[in-house]
Amino acid sequence: MSTISKNILWSSATSLLQVYTGSVVFIVLSKLMSVEDFGILSFGFSLAIILIVCSDFGFSLMLMKDFPKYVLDHAKYVSNSLFVKASISTVVIVFSFFYLYYLYESKWIIVGGLYVLFGIASSFIVYLQSLLKIQNKFHKFTETTIIYAIGVTLVILTYWLIDMSLVMLAFSLLICRILQLLWSGYLCRKSFNFLAFDFNMQKSLFKKSWSFGLHTILGIFYFMIDTQIISIYLEAKDVALYQAVFRIILVLLIATEMLSNVLLPYLSYKYAKGENIAPLVPKLVLYLTILGCSMFLLFTTFGSFIIQVLYTKEYLFAVSLITPLSIVVIIRTVCSLLGNILTISDNQVYRVITVFVSLIVSLILNFILIPRYGIIAAAWTSVLVHLCMFGMYLYYSKKEIKGIKFFSTDSILVLLVALVIFLVIKVILPGASLTQVLAIVFWLGIIYFIMKRNKNLNVLLKLLKDKGI
Repeated sequence: MSTISKNILWSSATSLLQVYTGSVVFIVLSKLMSVEDFGILSFGFSLAIILIVCSDFGFSLMLMKDFPKYVLDHAKYVSNSLFVKASISTVVIVFSFFYLYYLYESKWIIVGGLYVLFGIASSFIVYLQSLLKIQNKFHKFTETTIIYAIGVTLVILTYWLIDMSLVMLAFSLLICRILQLLWSGYLCRKSFNFLAFDFNMQKSLFKKSWSFGLHTILGIFYFMIDTQIISIYLEAKDVALYQAVFRIILVLLIATEMLSNVLLPYLSYKYAKGENIAPLVPKLVLYLTILGCSMFLLFTTFGSFIIQVLYTKEYLFAVSLITPLSIVVIIRTVCSLLGNILTISDNQVYRVITVFVSLIVSLILNFILIPRYGIIAAAWTSVLVHLCMFGMYLYYSKKEIKGIKFFSTDSILVLLVALVIFLVIKVILPGASLTQVLAIVFWLGIIYFIMKRNKNLNVLLKLLKDKGI
């Protein structure tokens, strides 16, 4: 049986591959294509991310929670879940094509249509990968990602060598996704029993899924809707600039997703077995706070240099987006744990309420501010929306889960030190190379100091050696 550390290793490998296929590939493409074409391609990818969540309707998350209860007859559960997902996906496809037809034209519709299919295929891949993770087959999870990475590499090389159109590029990426879906299905074949068709079970699963589905759908809308609004009110160039920085943020958030992939099934089993997770929670919050603040300081300190290296000079107009979107990284990293705790404790409804309120705030502010102030308004709106989400998650967690302390003195100290370093580098002594070097050394010293306090390092090492599922 794999340990937590081994699962993190496999999850890390998968995350690196996802960074490559989801960000490095697009960064390379940004250098090979015009800003306008890159903007349309980014629009399609952003739309696909939204549709992945809509088509999945929370079934992947629900599988992670329910699997321990159905482990002896999971094939029936999985197969009937897939039947429901197929029905939901059909509805999503119809609505998506209406959205494209009435709001866009020419290449926007064609590329968007291909990415609709891309998103639907991806939603089934996500579900099957969740099945592999909950079965403690993280190495197979990595294997499915390798298939797509190989395909994407061949597509990019072909695009570089021959004169491939934007539409053909999007179609080729869709083919790679379909191949990944087929391989994922092959790896999960023993978990299928389509003869176990049970309409009553499907009705039950659909009724149960509403909280998971609404939470994930509303959650992705408040996080990704700004790009869609930018594409409606502004130009393809604005979409490209916003997505250039946003894609780097997604790379940073891969670390958060990697840990969440391992911690969710781990905590779910602990909670289902009746084990007390209260002593572990403040330690996890501390580790996530250190991770989030480290990524924040990295990007805000070297953001301009990173953009200049990864993209062309045209993208330096997006530098002003770095600070607000880096703040989002810290908030989302910590919120990943708070949200998972609400899920495993059967308080998913509070996640739905939280993301619904966050979405309303996002829509109101973005529709008002983006036409007036442009993409910088979208970035700072994202900060406000995530602060709203964090506050509500914390409130509901404290209300429903008695006896859990989330933030320790160490976590607060980490946040304060990160804020001081940021102010020194960006406000008091901006642009000073020596200051940046000293700040990095000081930050590493603070991390060492914190980890040696209150047995923080010992708890982390013990957690890494603990058995997985």
